[in-house]
Amino acid sequence: MAIYTKEEARKILEKALSFSKADTCEINLSGYNSGNIRYARNTVSTSGYSSNQSLAVQSSFGKKSGTATIDEFDDASLEKVVRRAEELAQLSPENPEFMEPLGPQMYDEAITYSESTAKITPEYRAEVAS
Repeated sequence: MAIYTKEEARKILEKALSFSKADTCEINLSGYNSGNIRYARNTVSTSGYSSNQSLAVQSSFGKKSGTATIDEFDDASLEKVVRRAEELAQLSPENPEFMEPLGPQMYDEAITYSESTAKITPEYRAEVAS
């Protein structure tokens, strides 16, 4: 799985939010790509790569909230995770310390992606390690 572009992520988040019937709904999309190498007897013995994305939905009705997560982003799965968060919120007791989410915020553009780092392959890691 690849890391989503800003536009792809926005599309997923807006679609999930469109299913919400809660008083408030907070949705977080996160993901990562990572690689590793392992040494044994002064040589690379294994290398690996993993990629994962997940979406967390927190729905609230009054002071009751519930959270559900998923790693599938088709329309049916997005609706399912939103409904599950809402169901859990309805079942949960009221939280006297509940604080509503902040309204829309403006943030500076985060530069957290490095093309040269993203292109590192297991073969490259093994070559550098040797």
